[in-house]
Amino acid sequence: MPTIFPTWPNILFGTLEPISLLLGAAAPLVDLHGFIAGQTPKTVAPAELHPSSIALAYQLGNLYALLFMIGVAVCHGTSEPKVLRNYLVALAIADVGHVYATYVAMGWDAFVDISSWNALTWGNIGATAFLFANRLGYFMGIFGYAKLPKLEEKTA
Repeated sequence: MPTIFPTWPNILFGTLEPISLLLGAAAPLVDLHGFIAGQTPKTVAPAELHPSSIALAYQLGNLYALLFMIGVAVCHGTSEPKVLRNYLVALAIADVGHVYATYVAMGWDAFVDISSWNALTWGNIGATAFLFANRLGYFMGIFGYAKLPKLEEKTA
């Protein structure tokens, strides 16, 4: 599928990020207990999960699937640089909220103790911070800018 992103943003936001979102969507389906307990490091899942925890885990997985579909549609379906920019602005704001939500759940001591982080914590904080930094890099033009479509392509 064509994209107007430069190479690195296309690889990161148009391929790798959607793949990670699909994995996030599948995680509660594959290991519900592990997905719930793994949201913070050093947490053991109880033998019986509260129905609210189950609903929230599946809803989060569903949101990851939704973000996957929106990301693929926007990154590979738009010919408007402004649409890509606005999409990345929305994601950058959500990145901050995602990291903050994880911080609130973990507390300061666990948040800064990166040696105790599990794979989900690395995803929730490390990968999200990496994506946020790359979004900022794109806004600053470090990776180039979206290519304006040729007039004849845009009208086709």
